[in-house]
Amino acid sequence: MPCLTGLLLSAPWVIAAPAKLEQVTVTAKHTRTSWSDSGSLLNAPLLPNDAAAPVSTVAELVQQQPGVAYAGQGGLLQTVSIRGISGQQVANYWGNIPITSERRAGTASSFIDPVMLGSVEILRGPASVYYGNGAVAGVMQMSPARPAATEWSLQYGSDGDENLQYLATGNERSSLALSRRSADDSNTPDGTPLHTEFEQYNAQLLYDFQLGEQSLEFQQLISEGRDIGKSNVQFPDQRITDYPKERHWLGQLNSSLGQHVDGSLYYHYQKLDTRVERPGQRINEVSSKSLDFGARLSSSWRGSALPYRFGLEYFGRRNVEAREKESSLADGGSLRQQTLDAEQDGLDVFVDGYRQFNRFELAAGLRWAWLKQEADQQQDVDDNALSGFIRANWAATDAFSTSLELASGVRFAGLSERYFSGTTGRGQVLGNPRLDPEDTLGADLGLRWQGQRAAIEVHAFGTRIDDYIERVDINSELRGFRNLTEGEIYGVELAAQRQLGENWTLSLGGSYVEGEDDDGNNLADITPATALLGIDYSTGPWQAELQFSYRFKENDVADGELPTDSARLLSAGLSRDWGNGLQLRLWARNLLDETWRLSSDDLATEGPERALGLTLSWRQH
Repeated sequence: MPCLTGLLLSAPWVIAAPAKLEQVTVTAKHTRTSWSDSGSLLNAPLLPNDAAAPVSTVAELVQQQPGVAYAGQGGLLQTVSIRGISGQQVANYWGNIPITSERRAGTASSFIDPVMLGSVEILRGPASVYYGNGAVAGVMQMSPARPAATEWSLQYGSDGDENLQYLATGNERSSLALSRRSADDSNTPDGTPLHTEFEQYNAQLLYDFQLGEQSLEFQQLISEGRDIGKSNVQFPDQRITDYPKERHWLGQLNSSLGQHVDGSLYYHYQKLDTRVERPGQRINEVSSKSLDFGARLSSSWRGSALPYRFGLEYFGRRNVEAREKESSLADGGSLRQQTLDAEQDGLDVFVDGYRQFNRFELAAGLRWAWLKQEADQQQDVDDNALSGFIRANWAATDAFSTSLELASGVRFAGLSERYFSGTTGRGQVLGNPRLDPEDTLGADLGLRWQGQRAAIEVHAFGTRIDDYIERVDINSELRGFRNLTEGEIYGVELAAQRQLGENWTLSLGGSYVEGEDDDGNNLADITPATALLGIDYSTGPWQAELQFSYRFKENDVADGELPTDSARLLSAGLSRDWGNGLQLRLWARNLLDETWRLSSDDLATEGPERALGLTLSWRQH
């Protein structure tokens, strides 16, 4: 905790209960104009406290929704896929700040402790008009929590002796939250070691104030991680990968600049150290850092017959650097090199609006994006792209509605994909300055029925991918990037909720996804079919929750992937309020002690063994 104070001074599940949603304050300005998204089961904000067993990462929270699944190898820096697409194609936002990463595996947002979040929203499908470059598969939109009183939590879990200490205080205008979370290496159900250790500190400050007649909101998050293990099947005999230090400083200033104009300024400094040891051969140590900053200005008018939004957005990256030291374990020699030195500027112009005709609504939008990337002694890139969407909604009755949306997405190659040349957690990588932008075109047909005590929502979707950037093997020791894949992904998602009497709530969900390239080969990262079930019971001071997911067996995988067996995962929680704000919670993850692989990635490990835990929390009334 002293470390956090010094840093600060120097710088759910498938469906959430409506009663809890009313407590969420969403400060992000990236929102749809369509009224039809309100009340959606699939787009409902996820609240960290709604999970049966407490979650330790954002990925752990969101993968419990239909269409969202783990991708990659495991550990704290776990990433997810949305509708069968993962990596850099899934955009992450904290408020208005785009979270970037030099990891090809994608942005994990794992540096943000879930206790610091008020909600997480999943936007599925191409969303470039709303979020800009990179939102070709979907978006994880995170909003910071706003504690309005003093509260604290202490938590312990048997899996790797994971523990959490959390303290926060606040009022209507400001809040301050501090957390420390750590864990040791854990094991799979059959005793195989998992390299999952980490120690993480978070400090978050939110402050509302007046400057003349202007209302402003300042938000800052500081995160530091230490000794983060990267879990994969090569540990510990072939390769040991660690992240000795990870640091993030994020800040944003939001303001309403008039009745119809909103603006924001933001920054994000990050630094990541990577250490890869090949026992008996060599050690590679890479230190990378970057400074991101930007501004957003939007004007909206909702009082006319044609509500609209128009905006400008600038996003810049500076001092995007990586330096590597390679040390031989055989002769003691060493080699140093700079593997990345680049910068980026981007400017976007966007407009969207909608028109309502009784029970029918039509919405549309466009975004033009310009990007310039430069690197020392490398070819500069100057490119632009246009994306758009059109959406129709029809409320056939008060209970039944349907929607149809067509949307395109664009992602320019990242600086590391173009210019990085060195060691990563997965091996040696060589960038490619001549990569073309990725393009996606998605279609979504949705049906929704809302009754007094029940609701159901079904979406059928398809996505066309062009010029997908893939990492390919140049030889046994070196990987590079190429525009290779052109193909299609299609599937269906379902979410339902039923109120069973006064005390019981039943939640159901599921997803099915298929994907092939134009030659009929399977696409990578396609999520196995999954069924979800949740039961929530509350009476007086007691509350009990069960969350069960069944992942079907998947043998149809892409080259470089491995089949996954079926898996049954059960989480449970039982809590009691003892009065005066004190609550005790008993919980379990993987209660059946199921053996299951995290993903089809050929380096992915099995999931952790059964974990039993206890959470003690208090909130001032």
